Amino acid sequence: MRNASTAPLQFRSAPPAHYVLGSRSPRRLALLRQIVPADAIEVVPPRRADEADFAGLSAWPDIECRLEEIVRVKCDDVLDQLKTRPPDPARTVITADTIVVVRGSDDRLCVLGQPPDDPSWPDVVRRWFREHYAGQTHTVATQLCVAQPSRPAVYRVVKSSVTFYDEVDRWLEWYLATGEPRGKAGGYALQEAGSVFVSRVEGSLSNIVGLPLRELHEILTREQTP
Repeated sequence: MRNASTAPLQFRSAPPAHYVLGSRSPRRLALLRQIVPADAIEVVPPRRADEADFAGLSAWPDIECRLEEIVRVKCDDVLDQLKTRPPDPARTVITADTIVVVRGSDDRLCVLGQPPDDPSWPDVVRRWFREHYAGQTHTVATQLCVAQPSRPAVYRVVKSSVTFYDEVDRWLEWYLATGEPRGKAGGYALQEAGSVFVSRVEGSLSNIVGLPLRELHEILTREQTP
């Protein structure tokens, strides 16, 4: 894989805190454990799994606005669940959402979410790979929201570019048979078998998986400094 640094990230330790991850994603939890102590993390997923969609949005400002709305709603949901607990000045709530953005045949942007949770998902993913991925570059964007008591929430969007090989059909049926595309934004997992399709990555690898570690660590260390 070219243009992607393989050197480990060097982080200074974040100050002690209680991190609440508002996500059901095991991938985000595994990533967060790379930059903060595992025993300082609590997972409190939003109560509602449904969220606003991107239907009709084809410009980056509108897409980013909707993405921020989604993580804000997730954060508010988690904060509401925590209201019954005693105040905790060390508590930091982290929510995120990751999308895949492609350019359609009409040159308009289009957001690909997760494949449908029904028997049609292989056909949908097959079409995505052939129409939007093969020999093309798309964008993966993750919106972060970090909230702490008595401070305004911090929002940041991180973008990475992913380019696929031309010959996706060579591996496509095998990949669909693995079932891996189900539940994945854009229908593939870069960190798993989906990597066989990828020729180049520009930007944060952890962002593509679902949690941009460098940017999140910058927010955490800045926000926890008195």
